[in-house]
Amino acid sequence: MHSMTEENYLTEVSAKLEEKIVEVEEALQANEKNYKELKHYTIDYKNELDKYEVYNHHQNLNYLDSRSVLEANVLKKLNYQKATPYFSKIAFQFDEEDETEDFYIGRYGFADKYGEQLIYDWRAPISSMYYDFSLGDAYYESHNQKFFGQLRLKRQFEIKNGKIELIVDTNDAVNDELLMRELGKSTSNEMKTIIHTIQREQNAAIRDTKTKNLVIQGAAGSGKTSIALHRMAYLLYQKKEELSSADILIVSPNQVFADYISTVLPELGEDDLPQVDIVRLGMLFIEENYQVTDRQDELKETLENPDSKLAANYRYKQSKDFFTKLKDYFEELKAQLFSTEITIADQRIFPEEVKRLVDQQTDKSLFELIQEVSALLSKRVSEPKREVFSKQLEQQFKKNVKITGSLADYYKFLAANSLEFAKERNTIHYSDLFPYLLFKSMIEGIKPNKQVKHLVIDEMQDYSVLQLSVIDRLFPCQKTICGDVHQSLVSSDTDFLTEIQSVLPNVRLLKFMTSYRSSFEIMTFAKQFIDDAQEIQPVERHGKAVEIHSYEKEVLKQKIADFKESDHKSCGIICQDWQAAAKIEAALPNEPLVRFEKETKKIAEGIILTTTQFAKGLEFDQVILPDIRRSQLSEKSTRLYTSCSRALHELTLLVND
Repeated sequence: MHSMTEENYLTEVSAKLEEKIVEVEEALQANEKNYKELKHYTIDYKNELDKYEVYNHHQNLNYLDSRSVLEANVLKKLNYQKATPYFSKIAFQFDEEDETEDFYIGRYGFADKYGEQLIYDWRAPISSMYYDFSLGDAYYESHNQKFFGQLRLKRQFEIKNGKIELIVDTNDAVNDELLMRELGKSTSNEMKTIIHTIQREQNAAIRDTKTKNLVIQGAAGSGKTSIALHRMAYLLYQKKEELSSADILIVSPNQVFADYISTVLPELGEDDLPQVDIVRLGMLFIEENYQVTDRQDELKETLENPDSKLAANYRYKQSKDFFTKLKDYFEELKAQLFSTEITIADQRIFPEEVKRLVDQQTDKSLFELIQEVSALLSKRVSEPKREVFSKQLEQQFKKNVKITGSLADYYKFLAANSLEFAKERNTIHYSDLFPYLLFKSMIEGIKPNKQVKHLVIDEMQDYSVLQLSVIDRLFPCQKTICGDVHQSLVSSDTDFLTEIQSVLPNVRLLKFMTSYRSSFEIMTFAKQFIDDAQEIQPVERHGKAVEIHSYEKEVLKQKIADFKESDHKSCGIICQDWQAAAKIEAALPNEPLVRFEKETKKIAEGIILTTTQFAKGLEFDQVILPDIRRSQLSEKSTRLYTSCSRALHELTLLVND
């Protein structure tokens, strides 16, 4: 019975959407016509118009132009809605009401010309009940007020091209059958939006608008990046007045990843967000014209020649020890301020007096401290002499500490601790960029960036605690930081999550342990390579067993032939280094392999050849690991875990004995 009424509702909504589409198209055409006429008028009567009229016409042209852009966007959403107007419905009975009310939920909201809301945006307060409650008692919050009642029905739809293909009534957030259908699909070369399959714990993260620093530790394939982006879409919807997409910045690990996630927000009806890599982020705070070496090159060198001097240097500068060393150095410099007695203009100033004043000041750079302490000490001379006295005292303090906070000073500090640094002029190694920013901010202070109102950091485990601490100083805004400690490229401190919580203020740590990407078989296999694997729960989506063969060219060729015969769209051949990748290319001269490396900007379909370093964060229908040593199968390895967990449906390991 219900399908008939559901068909009726869909027909009604579709008709109203169609009406609106026609209206917007007509407005666009009228705009176009007005624009052309106005333009002709300004050209025909150019010599007769005074400057105010010219200005007015230009204003009008600009207005028509921006209206067209706006309406074209509206049209795009409406056409999407016509094909897929909504994906679920809840029936809610408010306390004290006899009737239940129906609410249809879609990617975008839609109201008819009389203002009746026919579809609710997934981010609207009432929609949260769909994600947060099973049938029975439920409530939602709007404008700090809670509305209580009973959730009587949760219904899910699959609607394609304006036709209902599937209706499921469910008690949980998401019906398993629908979730499995969604997860079983092949990859596309862009990240999927997950609004119709958001789970309750994911929803809590998305709708958290209060937390200053939200840290998401998620297993491979738990949807953490997706959740971070959906949180942005939610914030942009909730804080329309004070937040626009230009105020949000995403720090993404590489170009391919940036391209991969760039479709999610526009699909959710928000503009694309500005993205930078970590080097560009750091360079925003350096006025000098320095060259910074390439992060990917340094990482590659560290991964491929782990015993080299450069690799040891890289690892040490990512470590907790090095962070502590820099902070200790700052304390030593502060101590120099009260190491000797100072006499200025017959005033003797004793070390203990200076120490007492220094200890009262917190969170100030060395130079701010000197200024503050000098100003306080100058109170002992009469008003007219204070300014001069204070300046003389500042100079004396600076002479005592002998430091300016320059790059040369930072390099002296490294040399004194027999550490490596760039020998070329005006060059900074990537591994020194953030330590240098910390050094500079401790000594002369750096003005924080107040333009960015929300910062998103993905793949957090590939940055050091020092880096994250510096970023927090430089961007005091709200942040969403996500990653997986089990997928760090260069092994980091074991207590990374504890450390982050101690250096960042107001942290909320959320852990997502359910893995949705890979089949049950693949995830169960991948888990053996990491510690605390028991926490991770693969979804019960069963597929082919993981295959392990000895490496033979024929086996590899056969696997590729199978891929071409299948419905799969992408096959990732993930090597441990580029030497192995070159051997694969030599072994398969006739295969159209697409290399993914640091210059690659876009994701392609087909057969991708890459290394773990560039495959992170991405997913492939089928994955082949062609250069595994037999001994690795019994060792722990975050890199192997990362590589295996890229696969959705099939995973093959080829072992070289």
